[in-house]
Amino acid sequence: MHHTLYIKNELCELSRVFEFIERNLPSCVSDKRKLSQVKLAIEELVANVIMYAYGERKDQDIQIEMECRGTQLQVTVIDSGIPFNPLESKDPDLSLSVEERPIGGLGIFLVKQLMTELRYERASGKNVLTMIKDLG
Repeated sequence: MHHTLYIKNELCELSRVFEFIERNLPSCVSDKRKLSQVKLAIEELVANVIMYAYGERKDQDIQIEMECRGTQLQVTVIDSGIPFNPLESKDPDLSLSVEERPIGGLGIFLVKQLMTELRYERASGKNVLTMIKDLG
């Protein structure tokens, strides 16, 4: 089943994302641990897009698509913000203390750890990040 949500780049829109996830994911993901992992990955990624993709520009669109395909869940987040491929982000050095680590990067690292596969493309002036989670 395919589901789509459109939101604006405002943090208050995260509540709509949470409702979208709660309404649609349980029918696809029955394993509670995997459900929590997917929720966290979507929330982290969408929050990053809201906060960083558009700079000072407000009232911009973000599209979230969710689809179950057999034993896989595919979630795609699409925005027309600044080009940014999170897969090129260097993983943080977790051997450093919290004080020594540079700010940022942990969220993307977390998403990489939680999801089975991530794909990025820049298409028609948009960032398209697809996350896949094996459910089997």
